[in-house]
Amino acid sequence: MSGSLQGARVAYRVRRIDEQVGALTLTLDIIASIDEALDDLVALGQHGVDPAEILRLTPYFGTLWPSGRGLARWLAALVAERPGCLAGQVVLELGCGLGLPSLVAARLGARVIASDCHPDVPTFLARNAALTGVTIEYRALDWRAPAELVALREQLGALDLVIGSDLLYEADLAGALGPALDALCGPDTRVLLADPGRPHLQVAVHAIEARGFTSRVEIAAVPSGQADPAVHGERRAELQELFMLELRRC
Repeated sequence: MSGSLQGARVAYRVRRIDEQVGALTLTLDIIASIDEALDDLVALGQHGVDPAEILRLTPYFGTLWPSGRGLARWLAALVAERPGCLAGQVVLELGCGLGLPSLVAARLGARVIASDCHPDVPTFLARNAALTGVTIEYRALDWRAPAELVALREQLGALDLVIGSDLLYEADLAGALGPALDALCGPDTRVLLADPGRPHLQVAVHAIEARGFTSRVEIAAVPSGQADPAVHGERRAELQELFMLELRRC
């Protein structure tokens, strides 16, 4: 099934997929072609839209990346091992994009707050929450901004779980993640992060540990982004290794 969703500047052509996560099947609308959406954004420059604004609106959020898939499967596996362990938990997802892990957590009984700073994320998240049959709260959040983190913590109170996938795609984010988790996490907050092995991962982990967290890492493999024609065109599915990090206060 195809259709469109209107964003802040462009209308995105979307396609509907069924994503299998453990025992769950989730129906999602994703951007049909990232390249097509980028072309539409670049064309705005011919009508006087500032290049910085076009860059800010780059819609890489609009497809399923391996780390998001891996994190979603991790959450499902936790509940398979300990049924009901997410029920009633307050879960915050950073940089949620399409919000697959948030959707899974909500289906598994958590109260979920999804956050991102791209203005078109809420439209997709609302569509996919409706398709999945769950309620998800949304907060516009740049987790690099300390004032925004303090305000969010005051609004939400204690968090049981903070989750995020592929958060370290730029070098400056490695230094920002430790302070962000420090601001958001109480003494009992657990953190689950999935990363595809970005060059800045180890720097980020050291910085987080320096703020009083312990870390545990596992390696997982999920279908790579090459399986998604919205990102790489028609190619056979391949597996990608992910680093799955669990963090807790010491």
